[in-house]
Amino acid sequence: MSHIIKALAGLLADAQRCSAAPSCRLSRGSLADALQALEHLNESPAAMAELCAAVADAERRGAIDIDGVPLVLLRCLLPADTTGVCHE
Repeated sequence: MSHIIKALAGLLADAQRCSAAPSCRLSRGSLADALQALEHLNESPAAMAELCAAVADAERRGAIDIDGVPLVLLRCLLPADTTGVCHE
């Protein structure tokens, strides 16, 4: 699984846990993991290609999420269709 997907899944799980308890705060770890994964995605063409492939595969299967992370959120991280990076 892509590092960005794993990090976002952790952040979303943390947010869901906190939504049930008003005094709860997101953990620094889940926020740091998500930020680090986003930075890596921004800097690594291989990481972007991995995410593109994962999203494309999920779409082919008719899935609406990958490991609990909605495809709509993951699509927001993909580059605009100016380079064709995510298109086969």
